[in-house]
Amino acid sequence: MFNIVEFEAENVIGLECIGKLTEEDLRKIHLWLDAELAKGEKPSMVIVMESFDGYADASAFWADLKIDSKHAGDLSRVAIVADQTWLKWGTVAANPFTGADLKWFATKDRDLAITWAKDRS
Repeated sequence: MFNIVEFEAENVIGLECIGKLTEEDLRKIHLWLDAELAKGEKPSMVIVMESFDGYADASAFWADLKIDSKHAGDLSRVAIVADQTWLKWGTVAANPFTGADLKWFATKDRDLAITWAKDRS
């Protein structure tokens, strides 16, 4: 499951991933992301994954990879907010393969993640 998260930061979009994401969740995320990107600016994104447990199945994981590859250069910065070590390492591993600047933040540093996402200098 996921929720759209609104931040009081200009040109920063956000998601919260909860539990296991399904292929249908990823389809909806992709539609939402396409609509956000159609606004014409290159936003930053904060993804809160504090309660993320992975993917429901391989098709959901594949759907996520397709979103990542399609939008690799469409975001300015992506902040991953999570305490799971595997997400921290995943962020580091994915950084060279995207046009966005990716950075992992512990959940206690959520506000810092939002500040980092909105600062494009």
